[in-house]
Amino acid sequence: MRKLRTVIIVFVFLLSTLTFNGKSEAAGNIVNPNKVYSYDQMVEDIKKLGSTYPDLITYKVIGKSEYGREIYAISLGKGPARSFINGSHHAREWITTNLNMYMIEEYAKAYRKNSKIKGYDARNILNSTTIWFVPMVNPDGVTLQQQGLKAFPKSMHASLIKMNKGSTNFKRWKANAKGVDLNRQYNAGWKTIHNSPKGPSYAHFKGYSPESAAEVKAVLKLDAEIDAEMAVAYHSSGKILYWNYKQDKSTYNRDLVYARAINKMTGYPLVKPSKNPSGGGYTDWFIQAKKRPGFTPEISRPVYETSPPISEFKGAWQENQAVGLYVAQESAKLFDARMKKEADKLAGSFKTLEKKASNLKVTYFNNVKKESQLKLTKTFTDSYTSIVKESKKLESKAAKIPKKHRKKIDTHIKSINSYKNYAKSYIDAVNSGNALIDSTNNLEKLFITGNLDSTSVSKHKQLTKMIGTTEKKLSKMYGVSTRTLAKKKYIEPASILTNNVQYELDRYNLTLQIENNIKQKKIDAAKANLEKLAKLETDSKKAKTNGNKKYPGKYKTYKKTEDLLKNMRSKVETDLQQLEKELEPKEEPVEEDDSAAENPQ
Repeated sequence: MRKLRTVIIVFVFLLSTLTFNGKSEAAGNIVNPNKVYSYDQMVEDIKKLGSTYPDLITYKVIGKSEYGREIYAISLGKGPARSFINGSHHAREWITTNLNMYMIEEYAKAYRKNSKIKGYDARNILNSTTIWFVPMVNPDGVTLQQQGLKAFPKSMHASLIKMNKGSTNFKRWKANAKGVDLNRQYNAGWKTIHNSPKGPSYAHFKGYSPESAAEVKAVLKLDAEIDAEMAVAYHSSGKILYWNYKQDKSTYNRDLVYARAINKMTGYPLVKPSKNPSGGGYTDWFIQAKKRPGFTPEISRPVYETSPPISEFKGAWQENQAVGLYVAQESAKLFDARMKKEADKLAGSFKTLEKKASNLKVTYFNNVKKESQLKLTKTFTDSYTSIVKESKKLESKAAKIPKKHRKKIDTHIKSINSYKNYAKSYIDAVNSGNALIDSTNNLEKLFITGNLDSTSVSKHKQLTKMIGTTEKKLSKMYGVSTRTLAKKKYIEPASILTNNVQYELDRYNLTLQIENNIKQKKIDAAKANLEKLAKLETDSKKAKTNGNKKYPGKYKTYKKTEDLLKNMRSKVETDLQQLEKELEPKEEPVEEDDSAAENPQ
């Protein structure tokens, strides 16, 4: 019985351990940094981290190495402020990949648990920032250093051995697999780099031109995308901190504060500025090109031409475990200060544009005192186009500014959009009005020349529709007085014409109907329509008289059209009379009785 109880207890314990660890512990121990950490292991772990922390971690391929290995970048966090941490620029320094990957996992765990690392609140920091990592910049070099020639095509073995000074032991390998030192490739003092071999080598060759290596191109492309506020490029060995490269006084003093804070965390002494620094490194470029803080911590004790022993990791982690969070925290502050500065500068640009936009009002309202002033000048339309283009450009920049810094900007945008919208409404209304005038004149010409046909009917319908469209556009114009003038200039003539000629068109259509009645020999229908035609003629005269009382001389009588309609009426009347005669019953002739004459009584 005691044995059975023991078995049951052990079984329950194992089951509970598996159940708990299957979700929690396994998720918390993806990265094992205490071993030789390969490229393939890193890729596997990156994918596991992404699936374990999908709300916090994303990853993507940012390019390929010279031998086609995919270079991965991982983002950690949810905020707009960004920092950048990378490792393994140098092949024999792959322990920095261990540090990068372990840092990602430990920060993600701390976020999920809502815990702190060395006093830094991971959740609070990662909600306001995003840390980007490239844990292995140089996957070819790392693979060659760890695995040797077997990881590369046989056709390349001879050239690799040659670059390695004839040795098949690649433990000292520092460059990428093309023999280019990636941390001498960046375009910061590249031309004056000291002690570079003349050609590809296991170490120190700066390349034939800056930023030509595929791996460096990938890093720079990511850098341009994320626009980091602060960067850390991890290296080994020496337990020292590089932090400066040709700064001016203000940036030097700014970055010294951060360097001292990292020194306090890690214990790494600060490397003193040199008058003629060698350059070519990633942080050299970052500091010089972006004028932002960049740091290169060397995380292990000094080793000579090989990778640091894995035993160095424990101390490196203790020294650097909070560095990423500190950098992210300070990046958020830098980002906020930069956004405020950019917002103030942008607000000034918007203010200038608002003043320019306000000048549009001079054309679409202030100067519109009579109908002749309802027009579009090239100066006005060019100015409007320029404002729209400039506004779009500025608004794309404003979209990147956090909401808390946008109050002034949004006020200016609202005002500018108001001026733009009214200017656009004015342009649309005047263009539509001018088109309406053209259509009105074209229709009137048909009546002046007496050209009534299906085209006239169609153009009348089109004009009626255009009146409605133009009225809608006029209703959006700024100012009651401007709208009133526009209606008088555009709508009134078109409306008068469509009303005035409606009777002529109705008479024309009715006359055509009478012609059809006659063809179909429908005499009664033709006569009834003739009576309607007579009434239309009377109504037409009456409408013109009444219309001219309100709009003197505007309800015109078009002589050629009247002559056409009279001729058409005369013809159908003649045709109807002829039809009536044709259909009139004929009298039968009376036969005489000749029998009386032959037989008189």
